[in-house]
Amino acid sequence: MKKVVLLIILIVFSLTSFAQEIGVVKGKVINKQTREVLPFVNVIIEGSQKGTTTDEKGSFELKNVTLGYVKIRASFVGFSTVVSEDYLVTQDKTPFIVIALEEDNSQLDEVIIQSSLFKRKVESPLSLQNLGVAEIEKNPGGNRDVLKVIQSLPGVASNPGFRNDIIIRGGATSENKFYVDGIEVPVINHFQTQGASGGPVGIINTDLIRKVDFYSSAFPANRGNTLSSVIEFTQKTGNLNSFEGRATLGTSDAGITLQGPLSKNTSVMFSARQSYLQFLFKLIKLPFLPTYNDFQLNVKSKLDNNDEIAVFALAAIDDFELNEEVNDGVTDEETLKKNNYSLSRIPIQTQWNYTFGASYKHYAENSTQTYVLSRNEWKNNAVKYFDNTNNPNDLLLDYSSKEIENKFRFENDMRLNNGIKLNFGVSLQQAKYQNKTFQRFANTDGLQTFNFDSELSMFSYAVFAQASQGFFNENLQVSLGVRADANNYNSEMKNPFNQFSPRVSASYSLSDKWFVNASLGKYYQLPAYTVLGYRDNNNVLVNQPTTSYISSAHTVAGLEFRPENNSKITLEGFYKSYDKYPFSIKDQVSLANLGNDFGVVGSEAVISNNQGRSYGFELLAQKNLLMVFTEFYRTLL
Repeated sequence: MKKVVLLIILIVFSLTSFAQEIGVVKGKVINKQTREVLPFVNVIIEGSQKGTTTDEKGSFELKNVTLGYVKIRASFVGFSTVVSEDYLVTQDKTPFIVIALEEDNSQLDEVIIQSSLFKRKVESPLSLQNLGVAEIEKNPGGNRDVLKVIQSLPGVASNPGFRNDIIIRGGATSENKFYVDGIEVPVINHFQTQGASGGPVGIINTDLIRKVDFYSSAFPANRGNTLSSVIEFTQKTGNLNSFEGRATLGTSDAGITLQGPLSKNTSVMFSARQSYLQFLFKLIKLPFLPTYNDFQLNVKSKLDNNDEIAVFALAAIDDFELNEEVNDGVTDEETLKKNNYSLSRIPIQTQWNYTFGASYKHYAENSTQTYVLSRNEWKNNAVKYFDNTNNPNDLLLDYSSKEIENKFRFENDMRLNNGIKLNFGVSLQQAKYQNKTFQRFANTDGLQTFNFDSELSMFSYAVFAQASQGFFNENLQVSLGVRADANNYNSEMKNPFNQFSPRVSASYSLSDKWFVNASLGKYYQLPAYTVLGYRDNNNVLVNQPTTSYISSAHTVAGLEFRPENNSKITLEGFYKSYDKYPFSIKDQVSLANLGNDFGVVGSEAVISNNQGRSYGFELLAQKNLLMVFTEFYRTLL
């Protein structure tokens, strides 16, 4: 009994000591559209009674804040209540939080204090999950890798544990698109499979990420060329007051993150990471030695009250070598046999890639214009000799490929006087694909050799528009969107009406806690460049005459229950039908079933005639853990 009492005293003492560790949160509140500061706004720490109001300059300061991740709630008459993302408070780190409130005439009569921590979008009222940095950091087994965290969500399947391929609602690993601050990032993993999107380790450094929005359907019209998911990363803004750094040691790499001010209104964040797996693998005598490095840059600048610019860069260097000393000192015959088998099959592979882009936003009185310009490049090389002799006569594989894209996108967000929210724009893309392949292998027809040198240039464009409005006192929210994509690869793809993509979503509020949601849409995705640029030994584009965009029609409906502002329960049913999927002539299998291994997918002759479907139900119960801890902590004290 004495031990139990002593344990309780120690727990209470520890919690009390933790409570005495306090910090400070600073920030300001602005009008989302006009960018003007908002004075006298109510600001509180979510899950507590600690609060204040902004001063005449829209600034606020909250003292005696418990250390750890916090959210800030801001409410004001005539504006929608907003809850911020997670911000880390330490004794050495005082976060500066900028909260943008959006005008809402429906709230002129009273201040709505209750607002859910889980954000809802009219365009995507379902099939959307929001991940804060605290959830990413604390996810068990996630190793601070966003794609591994996403694998724990409903409707997401994964491949073996050493890879973070994601299969969304039965789709292929190639059907996912990734954006960082609105800039598309085609290569998201180290040692990524060309023609798909999976790999063993993510390139994105969580130290620079504020939140992640994960769409498994109901894609907004400004996000195209995807069939299964859109994953949006939002980066942090660097410290504008002083320079600071953070060193991290993960299970496979070590890194450093630096941030600080470049000027009064410009901040920079930079990170660099390097793996140490090659040393561990050599120590435990594995036959392969992977090495990777990645670099990430984030610069954000406020030009004036109405203009902002952000620059983003991401790069990676990957090297996959053979451990030719793996058999040194090994006497066990079985081990020698396994090592020799692996050495005889694994090619030497190198990859490097980068994405560089800039986005400019101009805030007008009732609209926001966004301009995004970016360039990405990816080079993939692989070499293999018979029995690793390095003799030119024993060459089995010499593969060299490069993908280059230059992109531009313009968007205009407007709020009309009748309450309609309108988004429309255009995107342009110029792409170049190169592939030089020499491959020799044996099959039932004897020794076969493929030897071709391919170069392909393409121009693509898309137009899109989406309108959203509320009816019946905002209880019914409806959004209609259209999109059309086209390119000059062949005559079918050149016609944008062949890729006309309509979508509609609706949400009806049965009460302040119950919602019925639904979405319909048809989406299109361009096959991989490996398919489009494949040539035979006669230098003919084999797949050009018959290849078309892959299409998928989504039907999703669900019920959502929010018992508290920090918890929700959702039930969703979905049905997806696929058409014109590329089918491998050589292997007699759809490319939808490939892409979960290293190497290249799609560099072969295909027929775009496959059809398929996937369907199922998803049940999710979610509660904000930070709120749970706060309530538990208060009860004890």
